[in-house]
Amino acid sequence: MISIKKKANIFLIFAILFFIFFYGYYIFQNKGAIKIEDTKNIPLSKKSSDSNLGTTKFTDVEYKMSSQNNNEYVTRGKEAFTTKNKPNLIQLNVVNSFTTLKDGSVLNIKSDKAIYNKKTNNIKYYQNVLMTNKDKIITSDVANFFSNKNLIKLERVKYKDEKNLIKGDIVEFNTKTNNLEIHMKNKKDKVYGQRQTNK
Repeated sequence: MISIKKKANIFLIFAILFFIFFYGYYIFQNKGAIKIEDTKNIPLSKKSSDSNLGTTKFTDVEYKMSSQNNNEYVTRGKEAFTTKNKPNLIQLNVVNSFTTLKDGSVLNIKSDKAIYNKKTNNIKYYQNVLMTNKDKIITSDVANFFSNKNLIKLERVKYKDEKNLIKGDIVEFNTKTNNLEIHMKNKKDKVYGQRQTNK
């Protein structure tokens, strides 16, 4: 007769063998699923989702265009980003554009960010926009360069030169004629101006 203790030991041995066999079979059959669940693969899924957006980054870029008066208009950016969805629009960071005017002086526009349209050659500058020419300094929230009109339009501006400090809603500067106009959106409002005094 087999004692109860021996029966219990035999049952325990069979149970352990069954567990080892079942666990080994399960791992073998599902090893692919276990690899997918591995946390090391999580960053790969993020990279693939970024690649699906089709974002491409460039550094230290330069774009050159000729306006209607045949002046070369150069735009440089520290970084540039393009996407598959909008291939003609280029997002620029740390931007500087410049061109030589008919009087030989250089016009500069700087901003933290800009959007360059490759199809129209138009550029929208925003965040800390600064335009300079000779002693003229203009700061604004937003500026747009319209290539087909040779026009730079700045909004919510402060204009400063050696003699004047002027605030207005809009400044329009024609890069072909060098004409500069400052006005308000509401015709009833007046442009604010202050004469600068030399110390």
